[in-house]
Amino acid sequence: MRHTPLRDQHVALGARMVDFHGWEMPVQYRGILDETRCVRTRGGIFDLCHMGRLEVTGPDRERLVEHVFSANLGKLKHGRAKYGFLLDEGGFPLDDVLVYRDTDLVHIVINATGRDHDCAWVESRRDAAGLDAQVREVSDDQAMIALQGPVSEAVLQPLCDANLGKLRYYAFTNARVRGIPTLIARTGYTGEDGFELFFDPAEAVATWKALLETGADHGLEPIGLGARDLLRLEAGMPLYGQEINTSIDPLEADLGFGVDLAKTATVGIPALAARKAHGLTRHAVSLAAEGGRVPRTDTELFDAAENGERVGRVTSGGVSPTLGRTIARALVHTGYESLGTTLWADVRGKRWPLQVVPHPFYRRGA
Repeated sequence: MRHTPLRDQHVALGARMVDFHGWEMPVQYRGILDETRCVRTRGGIFDLCHMGRLEVTGPDRERLVEHVFSANLGKLKHGRAKYGFLLDEGGFPLDDVLVYRDTDLVHIVINATGRDHDCAWVESRRDAAGLDAQVREVSDDQAMIALQGPVSEAVLQPLCDANLGKLRYYAFTNARVRGIPTLIARTGYTGEDGFELFFDPAEAVATWKALLETGADHGLEPIGLGARDLLRLEAGMPLYGQEINTSIDPLEADLGFGVDLAKTATVGIPALAARKAHGLTRHAVSLAAEGGRVPRTDTELFDAAENGERVGRVTSGGVSPTLGRTIARALVHTGYESLGTTLWADVRGKRWPLQVVPHPFYRRGA
């Protein structure tokens, strides 16, 4: 298994370590539900060094990114980030990514599972289009740490030379943390305010310790992947491989905000636009229940308590400590997506009712 520069810190803090796509990562420290509550009410620090990072440079860097990225880079101001997809020719996601438009390069954050293929795929599209751009995977050249939760700004500001109060959501700046050059982005995967930091991996341990020390008086705690998954589910954010993959497209997954169908020269967009024109046959929905068994990924959904038709499947499910309810995201056939619709989840041979509810489950400040 591969290890991040912070592996020994996790072990020293008592984390339970697991194999996450070939990486030894902390799934939890003192408990998934407690860690979820901590981020919602105070704040958490996350090791994201396993995530992939690409840098695109050269005269045609923005033309290349426009060619492979589903959203519109040209409408994005310098110093801003945008969520979208790398699509295959059929319009299905090879990965979901965050693109950061800097003045002289474009940063792309990819999933850990994409480290094996995303860079090579972008290079292949560059070569096919004859563009003058360089694509470099910098995953091992950068550490990535996230601060998430209401206290994030108060924790980071004393260590940082930038005015974080002026940094808008989905904006980034090149600054210094602990005197170390750091890209600071006001982004995250929890539904809370927070920051993601990119910097020299040789400084990972010192920065991790400094943030925990500064955050101690604010109730900041280290958070594992288990709580991160539950936080993103509560906030209605997708997980690649579950809500979207090479057989579930962004429109079906209710992620059309990450797609510009007018970009007909972008890989996969023509196929996606054609599918939309013919009408979608599946729709992503949010489901909730008071108690009952928790429907996990691939749990089948039916339109009746007994017999009935199979009308979809769960993509993610869990117990929400924030809402005190069982929650799930699912992909269902057209006609079953209306609010208030009751669907039945077959969990270990017994069916449990859930209702289609508004999306997302949790919205900060609501």
